[in-house]
Amino acid sequence: MQSDVFTLSHAKTYLGRLIDRAAEGQAIYITRGQQRFLLQAVPPIDPIPLRPPGYYTQCYTKAENQEARELARASVTRAPEDLE
Repeated sequence: MQSDVFTLSHAKTYLGRLIDRAAEGQAIYITRGQQRFLLQAVPPIDPIPLRPPGYYTQCYTKAENQEARELARASVTRAPEDLE
């Protein structure tokens, strides 16, 4: 695997070409002062699978669902009556 080092100003000028070379697997280093940065291709991220309908139906009992609904209803902040 071959690698090249470019200054920041040179890399900005030829960024498209450098990206093409990085996509081919070549290591591209960009320097700015004493700092070095690596330009490389990143593999695509696998999508998160969607849960089928009814996936969580067996997770909670009816009593637990009812309790969660009551707690959610009680936790709502209501506007003062004089503003309605």
